[in-house]
Amino acid sequence: MSSSSTSTSTPYLKEAHIAQLAVKRASILTQKICDEHLNNKGISKSDSSPVTIGDFGAQAIIINSILNNFKNDEVVGEEDSELIKKQEGLKDVIFKHVEYVQNVDFENSKILSDLKTSDELCESIDKGNSLGGKNGRIWALDPIDGTKGFLRGDQYAICLALMVDGIVQVGVIGCPNLPHDINDPNSKKGGLFTSVRGVGSFFQDLDQDLIYPFTNSEKIQLNNNADFNIARVVEGVEKGHSSHDLQSLIKQNLNIKSKSVNLDSQVKYCAVSKGDAEIYLRLPKDLKYREKIWDHAAGYLLIIEAGGVVSDIYGNDLDFGFGRTLNSQGVIASTKTLHAGIIKAIKSIIGENGEDLEKFT
Repeated sequence: MSSSSTSTSTPYLKEAHIAQLAVKRASILTQKICDEHLNNKGISKSDSSPVTIGDFGAQAIIINSILNNFKNDEVVGEEDSELIKKQEGLKDVIFKHVEYVQNVDFENSKILSDLKTSDELCESIDKGNSLGGKNGRIWALDPIDGTKGFLRGDQYAICLALMVDGIVQVGVIGCPNLPHDINDPNSKKGGLFTSVRGVGSFFQDLDQDLIYPFTNSEKIQLNNNADFNIARVVEGVEKGHSSHDLQSLIKQNLNIKSKSVNLDSQVKYCAVSKGDAEIYLRLPKDLKYREKIWDHAAGYLLIIEAGGVVSDIYGNDLDFGFGRTLNSQGVIASTKTLHAGIIKAIKSIIGENGEDLEKFT
């Protein structure tokens, strides 16, 4: 497909391009922070999960880039600047890192726009305060998804998605530490995943020059030929995020023999979308907990456009227009050929309507 034909026929081409540039710029920052401050620059949020200088800096960079190009859009962001304003000098430390990255990525400064002061940085962070919903253009942003993986120097992702009237239309995920083949730990690391509804899902090397238009990069597909006896499963690392006991029972029920691969963040969606795994299970640990939309929006579209299915644990589609959270329980992402069987197995264990789910929470 030629660049000229793509530019006139691909929906949301500009949105995808700006999102790619913003995520790539943010990934420069996060890797810099990871390399320099892995063990001594984390601070704690009120929900007790670790957050880093990279989290705040990446959110500021991405929101500034998005709103510079799409001024009337809203952003649902994970962070606000309250914590960094409380700690004397912290916002200036973060800004120095952001300023360095802007200088490194100066070729894109005209299109993305640079932050000029630490106060501008805080203002940008706080523009991620949208309540979400079914009306208008709203971006969902997780500046560092998998902060514990990030702090370990392991898997994390920078995740950005555009929802229009509650429907996810664009998704971009940057995975700085993800091997190009998760089954080969020696393969090159760093991937940029891009999806647009109705166009497909695509992969390119995160560290290489951006391929424009994104449709000229590698188109990826799930492995819809695998059955359960050879299916590979990816699950979260943190036991507090998903019921590992229930996941084990489901795998036994389906006679899945392969050992699960544990990965932090939306990297799991990326692995499935490339055909490196066939199933992603995230089972609820708390009956009242509702997933945040920024933890799933980009990965959801990536799987859908790569030929897969994403649902809650009962097989229902995910609703990203409900607000800042999903109004459902758990997430199941898989190939089309396996999805119905997974849902059947789940219901055989927890009941058709989750009558026995409480046993596993």
